[in-house]
This record gives sequence, structure tokens and C-alpha cells, in this order.
Amino acid sequence: MHRFYRFCLLGAVWLSTFAASAAPVDPALVEGISAKVQARQDWQAQARQCPSDNMPARTATRATQANRCETPEQLGACLQRCEAGDGNDCYWLATTLQQAKGPAAGYEPLYQRACSLGLVSGCTNRAAGMLTADADNQATRHCAVQTFNKACELNDPWACTMYGFHLSRGIGVAPDADLALKVLDKSCKYGPADPACSGARQLQEEIREAIRAARP
Repeated sequence: MHRFYRFCLLGAVWLSTFAASAAPVDPALVEGISAKVQARQDWQAQARQCPSDNMPARTATRATQANRCETPEQLGACLQRCEAGDGNDCYWLATTLQQAKGPAAGYEPLYQRACSLGLVSGCTNRAAGMLTADADNQATRHCAVQTFNKACELNDPWACTMYGFHLSRGIGVAPDADLALKVLDKSCKYGPADPACSGARQLQEEIREAIRAARP
């Protein structure tokens, strides 16, 4: 897998918010919460759908709020709030379980649920997770690119970086360097220090260099 592609997939799970360093989580607790998520067959079924099909309308999107799921003591209540329809807690619980190296089937459905509940970052993360699991599958690529495109239209910075990368390489979409450059301009919503922005700037320079090299 291309080095920058690996960087994008890794970076997408952090998106444009900065998580505080989480306290170590007991593996048994991670296993227990993950098992409850895996037992939710409705969530597992939803996670098999393309995130773009679960993406909210612009009027239903919600900004990512503070992380209430970063300590072991918070995880049980966080899952309950996620079950009750709090997309923000679904998103952060997924992040905590992923950082704790829990099974993908225990956190990927949480990203998808966050997506369906209005957190566009959840959509981007779920699409990145699909690529991490099966990057060579054409249907997966097509779904992921669709998701990144729609999430970028909803101003998710990492989605724009991911969509710009795919456009620049023609992965899952026809190559379009000019559109890639334009899309990547939207990756700096949270400023130049955000990895989504620094990654986009690096990629823009690569694209411009390739354009210059191709000129007669």
C-alpha cells in the first residue's frame, strides 16, 4: 500500500479533533464492551452498508463535541448513551476501543452508528476502516470514495484529504488532478497544524510536481 495512503488511513481515525491521551483501559473491559457491540445484530448489519448510504442530510449534521468516553469508568455509560441515540458518544466510544486495540467488529459499527446519527466524522472513519480491511476490493473503493466525496461536501477535513488522494491517484474514481487540488483546499478547516491539513498540503505539492514534470 502506498506510504501516503497508509498515512491517510491512519490519520483519518483522528480526523480534525484532538483527543486527549486516554487512560489505559483494562483489556477485559474492552472485550466486554466490544462483545456487547458485536451482539447488536442491527448495528452489525448497518456497518455492512456503505457509509454514504447512512450519511445525514446537511441540516441533520452535528459537530463533534467533547469526549465523554476516554476513561474506563465512562465506557459503560457511554455505550448506554450511544444506544439511546447520542452519536457523539458512539463516535468517541469507537475511538477509545480502537485506540485500546479492540476488535474491529466492536468499534466499526459504532462509527457507522455515529455516521447515521449525524456525525460526519463517523462516516469518514467507517469508510477508512473499510479500506483498511479490504483496500484492493473495487466495490469497497467505490463506496469509500463516494463517502469521502459526500463527507467533504459536508466540510469534514479528513474526508477532503482522503477524497483528494483518491482523485490524484485515480483510485475508485477517474483521476482528476485539478479537482484534487481544489478539494484539498478544504482540508484546513482547523488550521495548518491539523494533520488533515498538513497531509493535504503535502499531497498538493506532489500533484503540482507531477503536473510540472508532465509538461513538455
